[in-house]
Amino acid sequence: MKKIIRLTLLVLLLNITFAQSVSKVGTSSAKFLSVPVDARGTSMGQAVVTGFNDPSTLFWNPSTIAYLSERSIHFSYTKWFEDINFKYFVGVFPAGSIGTFGVNVTYFQTDPMEVTTEMAQEGTGEYFTVGSYAIGVAFARQLTVDFAIGSNIKYIMENIYHMSATGVAMDIGVRYLTPWRGIRLGFSIRNFGTKMHMIGEDLLTTVDPDPMNSGNNDVINAYYATDKFDLPLNMTIGLAWDVINSNNSRLTFEVDGLYPSDNYERVNAGLEMSILKEMIYLRTGVANLFLDSIDPYFSVGAGIRYSILGNMNLCVDYAYQTHEYFSKNEHISVTITF
Repeated sequence: MKKIIRLTLLVLLLNITFAQSVSKVGTSSAKFLSVPVDARGTSMGQAVVTGFNDPSTLFWNPSTIAYLSERSIHFSYTKWFEDINFKYFVGVFPAGSIGTFGVNVTYFQTDPMEVTTEMAQEGTGEYFTVGSYAIGVAFARQLTVDFAIGSNIKYIMENIYHMSATGVAMDIGVRYLTPWRGIRLGFSIRNFGTKMHMIGEDLLTTVDPDPMNSGNNDVINAYYATDKFDLPLNMTIGLAWDVINSNNSRLTFEVDGLYPSDNYERVNAGLEMSILKEMIYLRTGVANLFLDSIDPYFSVGAGIRYSILGNMNLCVDYAYQTHEYFSKNEHISVTITF
């Protein structure tokens, strides 16, 4: 056990010490899959790979839903940059000794925008939208009391005007509760899947296959061939410690090392305090530590959980996150457990 903890700490230390020579920023498709979609994870600086008691933990590590003992549904609304809105839905359904099942949907679509051309720079009167969607089904199971494994398979689609791209991806993860009181480890690989490329009628063009020959048909329909791009693959390994864990209060600290395929390695760190027997939550964190190209993203948040209608529980969370160039963004999440 000591070897596992030492290895985890060593990996996190190496993550801080070394960096890639090329960041590969802008080389992946479906970048919306990297946007933090829930208030709880965002407010802790996105350092939550070891999991927490909420169905939105599925987004960060699918194995962690194995520890949810009650059916629950979750909805998150994220006000992203330039009035772009993200919506995230999760339903988790424990099935006893079989395991835990989950469904999840990530949804993003812009407001209609007017089409402009070189000849109609004020607009043609026609409108288009841009959208990104991911629909997934998940399964997780505790192999032992302390160890769980899980996966989430999702269908991905992006569209703009009359063009679209599709793909399939998988998230996999594990969670281990160590013999050391209050210490747990988490590991996940997200967005491992197919390449994506745009297809559609907007790529239709006409060409002259033999411009040196004046007698041939010089108006032949053809399609532009777009490049294929990888999904934003990301590997995360983290360690969480319940510094305080009493009947009325808890203080949890977590640090995660991230290894994305389209950026430099970085470290996230977060704190969560609960009081009044897990009724009120206070959180803060920082993302992108030791990443020279981007300033750290600081975040704060809070939540409240209380009983409604007998055995049902309602949890409302809020997060506020700062950014270097685009000011801030806000997240609101609602969870019902029944």
